[in-house]
Amino acid sequence: MAEESGSRWSQATSSSGYDADTGRQTETSQDARNMAMLCHILGAAGFFGPLVIWLIERDKHRFVDEHGREAMNYQISFMIYLAALGVTVVGAFLIPVLVVVHLVLIVLGALKANKGQCWRYPIAIAFLK
Repeated sequence: MAEESGSRWSQATSSSGYDADTGRQTETSQDARNMAMLCHILGAAGFFGPLVIWLIERDKHRFVDEHGREAMNYQISFMIYLAALGVTVVGAFLIPVLVVVHLVLIVLGALKANKGQCWRYPIAIAFLK
Protein backbone atom coordinates (compact mmCIF):
# COMPACT_ATOMS: atom_id res chain seq x y z
CA MET A 1 0.00 0.00 0.00
CA ALA A 2 1.46 3.33 -0.96
CA GLU A 3 1.68 5.90 1.77
CA GLU A 4 0.05 9.24 1.12
CA SER A 5 2.26 12.22 1.73
CA GLY A 6 1.14 14.00 4.87
CA SER A 7 -0.92 11.05 6.05
CA ARG A 8 -0.78 10.39 9.76
CA TRP A 9 0.41 6.89 8.87
CA SER A 10 3.33 7.98 6.72
CA GLN A 11 5.25 9.38 9.66
CA ALA A 12 7.61 7.68 12.09
CA THR A 13 7.76 4.15 10.70
CA SER A 14 10.60 1.80 11.42
CA SER A 15 12.04 -1.00 9.30
CA SER A 16 10.51 -3.62 11.62
CA GLY A 17 7.04 -3.17 10.12
CA TYR A 18 5.73 -1.32 13.18
CA ASP A 19 5.15 2.39 13.77
CA ALA A 20 7.89 3.78 16.02
CA ASP A 21 5.46 5.99 17.98
CA THR A 22 2.31 3.90 18.34
CA GLY A 23 3.50 0.31 17.87
CA ARG A 24 0.86 -0.30 15.18
CA GLN A 25 1.64 -2.47 12.19
CA THR A 26 2.74 -0.59 9.08
CA GLU A 27 2.60 -3.51 6.64
CA THR A 28 -0.64 -4.86 5.24
CA SER A 29 -0.86 -8.42 6.51
CA GLN A 30 -3.40 -10.94 5.26
CA ASP A 31 -5.22 -10.64 8.59
CA ALA A 32 -5.50 -6.86 8.19
CA ARG A 33 -6.76 -7.25 4.63
CA ASN A 34 -9.36 -9.80 5.79
CA MET A 35 -10.60 -7.54 8.59
CA ALA A 36 -10.75 -4.54 6.23
CA MET A 37 -12.66 -6.66 3.72
CA LEU A 38 -15.11 -7.67 6.47
CA CYS A 39 -15.71 -4.00 7.27
CA HIS A 40 -17.00 -3.54 3.75
CA ILE A 41 -18.89 -6.83 3.37
CA LEU A 42 -20.73 -6.57 6.68
CA GLY A 43 -22.04 -3.21 5.49
CA ALA A 44 -24.46 -5.14 3.27
CA ALA A 45 -26.15 -6.44 6.43
CA GLY A 46 -26.26 -3.14 8.25
CA PHE A 47 -24.41 -0.51 10.21
CA PHE A 48 -23.23 -2.42 13.27
CA GLY A 49 -21.04 -5.09 11.65
CA PRO A 50 -18.53 -2.64 10.18
CA LEU A 51 -18.66 -0.59 13.38
CA VAL A 52 -17.76 -3.55 15.60
CA ILE A 53 -14.91 -4.74 13.35
CA TRP A 54 -13.53 -1.21 13.05
CA LEU A 55 -13.67 -0.49 16.79
CA ILE A 56 -11.97 -3.77 17.69
CA GLU A 57 -9.28 -3.81 15.00
CA ARG A 58 -8.47 -0.13 14.36
CA ASP A 59 -5.77 0.01 17.02
CA LYS A 60 -4.06 -3.11 15.71
CA HIS A 61 -3.84 -2.33 11.98
CA ARG A 62 -3.76 1.06 10.29
CA PHE A 63 -5.13 -0.54 7.13
CA VAL A 64 -8.23 -1.71 9.02
CA ASP A 65 -8.53 1.74 10.58
CA GLU A 66 -8.53 3.43 7.18
CA HIS A 67 -10.94 0.98 5.54
CA GLY A 68 -13.17 0.77 8.61
CA ARG A 69 -13.43 4.55 8.84
CA GLU A 70 -14.25 4.74 5.13
CA ALA A 71 -16.86 1.95 5.47
CA MET A 72 -18.45 3.77 8.42
CA ASN A 73 -18.53 7.07 6.52
CA TYR A 74 -20.23 5.29 3.67
CA GLN A 75 -22.76 3.54 5.91
CA ILE A 76 -23.72 6.84 7.56
CA SER A 77 -23.99 8.51 4.13
CA PHE A 78 -26.09 5.63 2.78
CA MET A 79 -28.55 5.92 5.68
CA ILE A 80 -28.88 9.66 5.04
CA TYR A 81 -29.49 9.05 1.33
CA LEU A 82 -32.12 6.40 2.11
CA ALA A 83 -33.90 8.70 4.56
CA ALA A 84 -33.86 11.58 2.06
CA LEU A 85 -35.26 9.39 -0.71
CA GLY A 86 -37.79 7.82 1.64
CA VAL A 87 -39.63 11.10 2.17
CA THR A 88 -40.05 11.86 -1.52
CA VAL A 89 -42.40 10.41 -4.12
CA VAL A 90 -39.55 9.98 -6.60
CA GLY A 91 -37.59 8.15 -3.90
CA ALA A 92 -39.88 5.15 -4.20
CA PHE A 93 -38.44 4.58 -7.66
CA LEU A 94 -34.84 5.53 -6.81
CA ILE A 95 -34.40 3.48 -3.63
CA PRO A 96 -33.97 0.19 -5.57
CA VAL A 97 -31.32 1.86 -7.73
CA LEU A 98 -29.53 3.15 -4.62
CA VAL A 99 -29.58 -0.33 -3.07
CA VAL A 100 -28.01 -1.88 -6.18
CA VAL A 101 -25.34 0.85 -6.25
CA HIS A 102 -24.79 0.23 -2.53
CA LEU A 103 -24.13 -3.47 -3.06
CA VAL A 104 -21.82 -2.86 -6.04
CA LEU A 105 -19.77 -0.32 -4.09
CA ILE A 106 -19.49 -2.68 -1.12
CA VAL A 107 -18.14 -5.44 -3.37
CA LEU A 108 -15.66 -3.02 -4.97
CA GLY A 109 -14.48 -1.88 -1.52
CA ALA A 110 -14.06 -5.48 -0.35
CA LEU A 111 -12.07 -6.39 -3.46
CA LYS A 112 -9.77 -3.38 -3.02
CA ALA A 113 -9.25 -4.25 0.67
CA ASN A 114 -8.44 -7.85 -0.23
CA LYS A 115 -5.78 -6.61 -2.68
CA GLY A 116 -4.29 -4.32 -0.01
CA GLN A 117 -5.30 -1.15 -1.85
CA CYS A 118 -6.89 2.06 -0.59
CA TRP A 119 -10.54 2.63 -1.41
CA ARG A 120 -12.76 5.68 -1.18
CA TYR A 121 -16.48 5.37 -1.74
CA PRO A 122 -17.35 7.95 -4.40
CA ILE A 123 -20.63 8.98 -2.74
CA ALA A 124 -19.51 8.91 0.91
CA ILE A 125 -19.45 12.01 3.07
CA ALA A 126 -16.34 12.18 5.28
CA PHE A 127 -17.89 12.33 8.75
CA LEU A 128 -15.04 10.46 10.46
CA LYS A 129 -11.57 11.70 9.65
